[in-house]
Amino acid sequence: MIAFGADLGIYNYRSTVASSNTSDNNAAANKMLNLQYERGVLNWLGIGAKLQLCDYFTSKDTATGAKATVRSFDALVVINAHMLRSKRVDLLGGVNVGYSYLNYSANDKYISQATGGGSTFDIHFQPRFYFGDHFGMFINLAYVHYGYNNLDFQNTQTHIADVLDLNGGGVNFGFGFQAKF
Repeated sequence: MIAFGADLGIYNYRSTVASSNTSDNNAAANKMLNLQYERGVLNWLGIGAKLQLCDYFTSKDTATGAKATVRSFDALVVINAHMLRSKRVDLLGGVNVGYSYLNYSANDKYISQATGGGSTFDIHFQPRFYFGDHFGMFINLAYVHYGYNNLDFQNTQTHIADVLDLNGGGVNFGFGFQAKF
């Protein structure tokens, strides 16, 4: 099975700056595009891979007028348990586990960027509906978690490199289309 999907996510992140040992909680939202491949290894078990691009919604900073850019690229291993299968419906639940690379650019003169990688996982429920023998659509509902430890944080005003930890998660909801062969 090959699938292409789009998701919206709403998360709560906790950020910690190492040099000042300050922490802050922030809400975040993103949109995702993903491409997934899954192969059945047992009648009820599928294993595969998923690649996704995440683009976070940002707004203009009221002090600087700059709009930050926050994007990540995720590569995950897919493990799905197919609980109910019929000719036109496939109800499954599963987990995705993998690596995420984050790039934050403030696009202003004070903070240049934060970059680095971390772990990600999700727990999802995904009903799939087939229109014929090979093509269909799916709905995705998931809890997603990201853990970025030791992001390289560059402050251009003080020219001091720092470390940023960013951890959190929340709910994703999306849909997409799939083809099975």
